[in-house]
Amino acid sequence: MIEIKNINKSFSDDKGNIIKVLSDFSLEIEDSKFYTIVGPNGCGKSTLLSIIVGAISQDSGQIIFPKQTDSFRIGYVWQDYRSSLLPWYNVIDNITFPLKIMNIPKKERNEAAINLYSTYKEQYDSLSIDLNKKIYELSGGQQQLVNLLRNMIIRPDIFLLDEPFSALDQFNRWSMSFLFQELWLKLKIPVLFISHDVDEATLLADEILLMNKKGQIEKRIKNDLPRKRTKEMLATTTHINCRNEIIDFLFNQKKL
Repeated sequence: MIEIKNINKSFSDDKGNIIKVLSDFSLEIEDSKFYTIVGPNGCGKSTLLSIIVGAISQDSGQIIFPKQTDSFRIGYVWQDYRSSLLPWYNVIDNITFPLKIMNIPKKERNEAAINLYSTYKEQYDSLSIDLNKKIYELSGGQQQLVNLLRNMIIRPDIFLLDEPFSALDQFNRWSMSFLFQELWLKLKIPVLFISHDVDEATLLADEILLMNKKGQIEKRIKNDLPRKRTKEMLATTTHINCRNEIIDFLFNQKKL
């Protein structure tokens, strides 16, 4: 379990005004649990992930990892997938790049990429990739898939995703959501997944965390849909009740 205790974070705007983004934010992230985070713009969702991954530091509070930070592996995927890929590398070299940094031999890292890729390719033909192609030859969905696989190949202890599929069309968004579920079910590591898509947030999550404008979790919604999730579940009463609760929360935040 990862413990996030009383995290506070503020920024200064162009006029020198202090804007508090996270306010005494606390969360216990349970092992093997899939959390989606939903909230209005500016409520601190992306800031929270940046603090967890160590890209920025909190003003106060602490994050307690279950083992030493230098051996704790974090998978981190964000919306702008193009900027995180290496266009001069082909697909397999992009996927295996973290293993290269770890000085794992090329043959071993290529075998790891091929094995990982084979876990889904027959089920998601529309996202099939030629591992020898250059990144610029791929569609947006395929590029984001490469990003996912590159983070999966290190077998992370936690996965952080910041609106990873928002730049994709609806069909590829659904495809990528179900594909990510397939990959996650094999690893069963904790996930924090930021989404502005109510159906996506509901369908993927074990628990939906609703963040308010104060940078706090105001409400938690448990999702009782069984695994694995399918498109048919979009029409179930459980799904509809969850999504309606999220929609009501978001509209109430707009009124504040």
